[in-house]
Amino acid sequence: MVKVHVPLAPTRRDWPQLLEELVGQVSDGRVYDRDLPALARQLEKVLQAYRRRARLTGAPDVR
Repeated sequence: MVKVHVPLAPTRRDWPQLLEELVGQVSDGRVYDRDLPALARQLEKVLQAYRRRARLTGAPDVR
């Protein structure tokens, strides 16, 4: 029998650590320059969703 590791979807508690890992990978060049535009598009979507939610909940805004 072969066991296959299936990663679980990140939970709310996982995101700060995952984003910190992304910071490190971008900072030290492990994310290729050619991948930065696609990453920027997705990060903008994350910020838009966060800002919508922050307005409703009173969470701090980020710039």
